[in-house]
Amino acid sequence: MTKKHGNIRDVAKETGFSIATISRVMNDAKNISPNTRERVLDACKKMDYLPNPAARALSTKKSKTVAAIIPTIEHSVFAKLISAIEQSLAGGGYSLVLAISNANEEDELAAARKLLGMGAEAFILTGAAHNPELFDLFERRSVPFIVTSVWNVVHDYPLIGYDNFLLASDAVKFLSEKGHTDIAILHGPVAQNDRTRMRCDGAASAQSENLNLTFFETSLDVAGGKKAICSALEFSNKFTAALCFSDVLALGTYIGLAKTGRRIPDDFSVMGFDNIDWAEAVEPSLTTIDLQAQKMGSEAAIRLMARLEHDSPIESLEVWGHIIERDSVANVNNSPGIVRASSPIL
Repeated sequence: MTKKHGNIRDVAKETGFSIATISRVMNDAKNISPNTRERVLDACKKMDYLPNPAARALSTKKSKTVAAIIPTIEHSVFAKLISAIEQSLAGGGYSLVLAISNANEEDELAAARKLLGMGAEAFILTGAAHNPELFDLFERRSVPFIVTSVWNVVHDYPLIGYDNFLLASDAVKFLSEKGHTDIAILHGPVAQNDRTRMRCDGAASAQSENLNLTFFETSLDVAGGKKAICSALEFSNKFTAALCFSDVLALGTYIGLAKTGRRIPDDFSVMGFDNIDWAEAVEPSLTTIDLQAQKMGSEAAIRLMARLEHDSPIESLEVWGHIIERDSVANVNNSPGIVRASSPIL
């Protein structure tokens, strides 16, 4: 038999307080005595009472809910981002609702409309490319939002992210300064991802007379990385390094190189982009770019809560990604020593 849960009237009867007092406690009102708050919360626990969020939203005009729409949950860099958002929101008494767009602008717009209908008060988006109707929707409803994972000095809306163009350029320079002159660039589909386009443009900007870059587009998964490195090796035997614009592609590259009997970094160097959880644990440990996803998520949540609670302006923030040098990139220069790239290297 299903246990019956108490309601707000039961809690009022149990404590002797009015329904209005119970509601104020559950809405975290400030002018409640510690004794009253404790008695009400103890009664709620005893009677297994939880407030109805829809009813609370109607009475307070606030749902205390923030929505995040991300392209996928298959890559742990997004898991880092979402975890940081959720933890920061929870610390401020807010909840997170999540939707997956599959990098499709129409799906993202539909998800935003649905989440607004559920009471979402603010939004966290990924990347700069979105359906213009999405921004029109937010403007009409005065819904605050913030865009993550990109940075541009000139922007029309709040950003918290990193400079994909600059980081990719620095990655190429890093490999070049290690003596690599023929580099395969492995990346996901550019048509669906503005961050990937920025990284490709940044890498291309670092090309010089003595540096040959060849770009290989593939699916953004382990299988895609394996397929792309095999294609690169068939295309040319001159490549000495692969720059992968995702650690997921780097893992596929590890597998593809192992299939050919090539050792990392003795025979071939590999560099990633993301610094996801296993990058340090894989053998050899992966040289990659840390994007500070956790800081980005936390800062996005903090800024949106400040807007919702105090009507504070949402300040943009550039998060500085940096190269983390590990064991997967060899120095093939004739002269010894490591040359530092322009980004900080940890």
